[in-house]
Amino acid sequence: MIKNVKPPTSFWVVAIFSIVWNLLEIYFSSIELDFLQENSTIEEFERIQSLPFWYGIVFLIALFSEMLGSFMIFMRKKIAVTFFAIALVTLISIELYWLFVFDIKKQSIVFSIIIPLLVILVAGFLYVYSRKAKKKGWLK
Repeated sequence: MIKNVKPPTSFWVVAIFSIVWNLLEIYFSSIELDFLQENSTIEEFERIQSLPFWYGIVFLIALFSEMLGSFMIFMRKKIAVTFFAIALVTLISIELYWLFVFDIKKQSIVFSIIIPLLVILVAGFLYVYSRKAKKKGWLK
């Protein structure tokens, strides 16, 4: 395995994208509930508020793991791979729950399908990219 290789410019683009993406993800997560409250019936919003306790815990683990992974890849640390792996697994579980168990397609196609799929795709990309960066020696 190659050690301490200077990463290409594309690495820094991905690292900065990762941080910006996660900041946006945290911001949009904070306004999502307000949006759904304004665009749902009382019954639909009560259902949204009845998400299981584990969902909130896993959601927070996903957000923090991906953010930590973003900071670690920026600092060129191998542990970024682990954080992105945790984020990917947790995001897949909560987004699949959101997509298939907690159906809100009536309220918003964006919140019910597009955003969950985009979140999974980006998490998958960041995990695969961090593994590639580790293998190429860009992470210490």
